[in-house]
Amino acid sequence: MNKALRNSNIAGLCLALSMFLGSAPASAQLMLAHEGHHDAGGCKIENGDFPVEVSVYEVPEGNIPPMHSYCNHIPNAGKINMTIELSNAETREVPIAVRVLMDGHENSEHGAHEVLYMPAEKYTSGIIVVAANLEHLGQYNIHLETEDSAGKAKTAVTVPLHVGGGGDHDHGSSFGTLEIILLAVVAGVGGYIFVRSKKAANA
Repeated sequence: MNKALRNSNIAGLCLALSMFLGSAPASAQLMLAHEGHHDAGGCKIENGDFPVEVSVYEVPEGNIPPMHSYCNHIPNAGKINMTIELSNAETREVPIAVRVLMDGHENSEHGAHEVLYMPAEKYTSGIIVVAANLEHLGQYNIHLETEDSAGKAKTAVTVPLHVGGGGDHDHGSSFGTLEIILLAVVAGVGGYIFVRSKKAANA
């Protein structure tokens, strides 16, 4: 009886953990996935005022976390999530605005169409999460903006991103921390229950 109760409790814990991870906010899921892809996938941008590392994720259908990271190219138009990691600790204390622009948009008189603007704020966690809908194929640029000595906005870092053309180049790992945790929990608990049940049957 105690063995059955223990196995039931463990299975319940596994289910609760899976439900928690599945219901976590998209930003939290994305940060977990980003950590899983950190070593394998990011674009390092070092030609601006401060270095950053970028990973881009196509948003899958349904409420599931992203499972594939890209660098400076994604094959299809649509919704994307992007993580921009601030490498320098001092940069995390500087208010940063984010502006997503598409080059050469047909409806723009100035050669660039603004897709998204995020007002300046401090990213003390060191990770900026950008969610945008890139509806058209073409070249995009993500501008990280700070203030100059006169208090005027300036582009500190430009992150290029090309959309379209197919293929799956410039990508990172296909699995992140979130998926590994789920697989490990399910496999571990499943194996434990199987072994305990077998021992109980032979007792």
